[in-house]
Amino acid sequence: MLAAVAAPALAQNYQYPGPGDRPVQFFVDGGASITEGDAASDFNNGFTFGGGVNINPQPGVPVGLRFEVNYARSWATSGFINANEAATGTPIDDGSMQTLTGFADGVVRMPINPWVHVYALGGVGLGYRRIELTQNGFYCDVFFCGPGGGRDIVASSDVTRFAWNAGAGIDFALPNGQSWFVEARYERIETDTPTEFIPIRVGLRF
Repeated sequence: MLAAVAAPALAQNYQYPGPGDRPVQFFVDGGASITEGDAASDFNNGFTFGGGVNINPQPGVPVGLRFEVNYARSWATSGFINANEAATGTPIDDGSMQTLTGFADGVVRMPINPWVHVYALGGVGLGYRRIELTQNGFYCDVFFCGPGGGRDIVASSDVTRFAWNAGAGIDFALPNGQSWFVEARYERIETDTPTEFIPIRVGLRF
């Protein structure tokens, strides 16, 4: 009888707090940014990283808030570069799309067991997008002229618009109330031609 009572007690004493049990958790993450829609025609997949804070008003309640900022960068396709070369008559060697987004999200969690939770999230915010087309700089000395000296911007555009996102992920508990997670989301910036991408991120909450 003593063994039967002691086993559950030991399990409870050494059990990690479940993901999301702490009222405030900061996080950092990073991963791949997969372009979608019209953006995929002009830009290849790239990378993303960011961070923010999760706020859980009451332990055990499966609904919380999340505030975050994310950066993403992708490189122009050869088709996009060639089309702009033909349109401008200017040599172009490279191009990129950079985005900076800030979101306020609602988060709903569901436990699978005490150490693993799945969650869904969605919300709104602002998205900044910058597109650059560049050519390799040149330098000259007494004997030689050649590539170098950085990159010259041929053309660029900047725009800030309303943005929204929705996605899902899974949390795995670590000691001391920390956790690591994997998530995928659909993010969209409402530019004249919508800027759409799917970031797949791995991160740490602490």
